[in-house]
Amino acid sequence: MPPRELEVLKLIATGFTYEEIAEQQAISVAAVRGVARRMMMRLGALNAPHAVLLAVRAGILDGRVKRRPGPPREPLTAKQRQVLAAAADGASLATVAVRLDTTPHQISARLSEAYLRLGVTDLPRSDRRAAAVDVARRRGLIPAVDQQTKDAA
Repeated sequence: MPPRELEVLKLIATGFTYEEIAEQQAISVAAVRGVARRMMMRLGALNAPHAVLLAVRAGILDGRVKRRPGPPREPLTAKQRQVLAAAADGASLATVAVRLDTTPHQISARLSEAYLRLGVTDLPRSDRRAAAVDVARRRGLIPAVDQQTKDAA
């Protein structure tokens, strides 16, 4: 497998989007899609996740690869900020879901996405939310405790 295809495969396996890969590799998103397409054809894969699975089975990639630090990600989406701010007090997923009129599954998904974007996925699960809230507050992505108290009043 050519080095560029292998690098793109590794980045896909670690959770990077085509846009992030393009930025890291200093190529266009269309070029990343082309490299990925060739790599998937070479492996006989139906899609990118299937390519990762086949590469692991073939010994090209080592088992489950953890996401490695990459370039700074985009700030949180509006929904991720809303969910993280609502969950900042340590409430359960079910409680936050009721607050935001959605499902606990959706809350969990938005929090997981926020953890990735804020770079706290390498921490133990029990520490991720607090670390994410701290990072988001320091970056001004969610209101500080004093501001949330004022908004609630």
